Amino acid sequence: MKKYLNSLAIIATLLGIALISGCTASKNSTIPTAISDFRIERGAYDLAYDGQHRQARWVYEHLTSDTVDGAADRGKCVFKEDPLIPAALQATNDDYTGSGFDRGHLCPAGDARVSDKAMRETFFLSNISPQHPQFNRGYWLKLERHVRELAKKHGSIHVFTGGLYLPHEEADGKRYVKYQVIGANDVAVPTHYFKIVFSEDRVPVEAYIMPNEAIAADTPLGKFITTIEKVERAAGIVFTP
Repeated sequence: MKKYLNSLAIIATLLGIALISGCTASKNSTIPTAISDFRIERGAYDLAYDGQHRQARWVYEHLTSDTVDGAADRGKCVFKEDPLIPAALQATNDDYTGSGFDRGHLCPAGDARVSDKAMRETFFLSNISPQHPQFNRGYWLKLERHVRELAKKHGSIHVFTGGLYLPHEEADGKRYVKYQVIGANDVAVPTHYFKIVFSEDRVPVEAYIMPNEAIAADTPLGKFITTIEKVERAAGIVFTP
């Protein structure tokens, strides 16, 4: 995974964001910088953490036919705060308790069967997003399984996942972006989620946008297929294979 990202040497361009933002330091280095996204690299995934919404802006995975067939067990895994995120920007388990939303994985635990450590790391709350229970346990799980099948079919794929906050039109005819927040830390509840799959040689395979709500199990996946361009516009991220 890291070899793939490092070989591109353009991860910021690939993802359309600056991991360190602000003015360029002057010669005497008196101008401060501001960290806008916290980049974290782990065994099964990389992510850029969005401190405003208290979750990852994007999560990247390199899946192969071997990694999705590991033997790690999630039975002893527990959700926990991420020690690499500043305390003031973290989501906590208390934020989710009694909220009515599941702790939904962005990098699925099922994608990290390669080792017990990789599996445990998927339970850091930086990799978690508030999902409607029926969505998380139903249709989102269906998509996750479909992506693992793509990994087996292609042998190696690259996957990007994240939440979206999409506008809707209200009675006054104007369009608004509105989303719920939960807990004392105001963890944002995405209105939708995206998932993009690239082949090993970075050719787009599939892209999806799904609403964060209950979806009938018999709804075909094809209903939510979209284009890379639409995901880019919605997420504010430019994916450059």
